[in-house]
Amino acid sequence: MKLFLIGFLGAGFGLAQLPSVAVRITPPNAAGRATNQVGTAILGFTAGPAPLQLNAILGVFGAARISQPVAVPETVTRLYLSARQHYALVEQNSAGPLAIWNLDETVLLDHKVSGDGLVAIAGALPHPDLVAFSPRGESVALYASASRQLQVVAGMPNKAFIKKTPPLESPATITMIAVSDDANVVVTKDSVGDLQVSTGDTNWRPVYGAYSPLAWSFIPNSHDLIISDSQENAVFLIEQADSKNARVVLAENCVPDQLAVTSDGEILAALDSKRSILWTTDLKSLGSNVTTSAQNLNSLTMLRNGNTFIASSRTAGPTLLKISNSAAVEAAALGAR
Repeated sequence: MKLFLIGFLGAGFGLAQLPSVAVRITPPNAAGRATNQVGTAILGFTAGPAPLQLNAILGVFGAARISQPVAVPETVTRLYLSARQHYALVEQNSAGPLAIWNLDETVLLDHKVSGDGLVAIAGALPHPDLVAFSPRGESVALYASASRQLQVVAGMPNKAFIKKTPPLESPATITMIAVSDDANVVVTKDSVGDLQVSTGDTNWRPVYGAYSPLAWSFIPNSHDLIISDSQENAVFLIEQADSKNARVVLAENCVPDQLAVTSDGEILAALDSKRSILWTTDLKSLGSNVTTSAQNLNSLTMLRNGNTFIASSRTAGPTLLKISNSAAVEAAALGAR
């Protein structure tokens, strides 16, 4: 079974924040359908529902719309949209290598594209079972269960190279991976629940402390790891994931299943999709806002600027959320094509 980790919410969104914080939903500016999308700012992308369906989010917060479907290169059979969405990692048909597809303005051109614009990653696993991006998308971890290989690719997307292939010591299948932006620290969870960490060129060793991660994320440009723990119903910060530092409690009585940290490394967004609750926590002051929704929120995905998210739900269309430096949340409707 294929798994895709990145590691997240809808107009008619029904947001309410606790404590009392006003959440304003701004309707999109009215605009006719654009016949030429090139030249319009790209906020990010949204994938699906079809396996190879990709649409750009064009404009600015408060005046954004979803583009016509982007033409995916003909050789692509599967794509993984990277963290921060400046590129996608793609699998190809036949014996084609794993490759990078840069998501620049040219993808908005309305024509079929060949695979000529794809950049192969030499030696990378062509069909990984598990793909995990670092917070800024600057590195990526690949895992193939049949061959029991784990690769860490650094320098994404412009100077990609395989930085290390740490040998796996446990026979158990890896089910979760987190990797730092510099590709130096990798943390894994396997099917029996064991957590291992590898730093630099060192072998694996157990993560200090007992954790049952439901979701996790490194803080951008750091080796600090945030874990949502399903056993303790809490969110913890481990400063230097390979250390024996005491953990910091960020939130209690909560079990978010999706985590993301804004690009400046200052605000944590944590979504509990079962209860439609979003926590936003200032990682310096540890102050938090709690946002609830009448909708069934199921995903929250960070866009290019690092503090805006596209939010979807099971019962409403997508909307945009912006997180301020004070961890407050503002919502804006997303216009049609």
